[in-house]
Amino acid sequence: MTCGGLVAVVLGMFAPTPSVAIECGNNRSHNVFMGTKTVADQLLFMDKAVKSGTIFLTASGDVSSGKLPKNISYIEVIDGNTDGKGGCAYLANGGVGKNNASFHLKSQRGGGYNFTVRLYGKLQ
Repeated sequence: MTCGGLVAVVLGMFAPTPSVAIECGNNRSHNVFMGTKTVADQLLFMDKAVKSGTIFLTASGDVSSGKLPKNISYIEVIDGNTDGKGGCAYLANGGVGKNNASFHLKSQRGGGYNFTVRLYGKLQ
């Protein structure tokens, strides 16, 4: 094994794993909802992430809110592909109770993804 190959294996072993993942393939839409949304909550962040697919490959990308003015109380990640061919969203950092959230998005093999990420919190 070359030195570069050994480094790749070691880095792969210690790479951080996502804390939350949508279970892919169990339903036609891969939506995720975390926390509790109340009438006092307001939209803190929204991003629409769309990526085309490539035959035999998975598409991936990241969405990050950056630092928000208030803590997050509710997260929704909506899969725009409702035919079962959407992707998966993994909460990589932050989340409910924090003032930031980052998601790693990944398509199914050969497909693309179409997610809308919304983060809510109280702006008191």
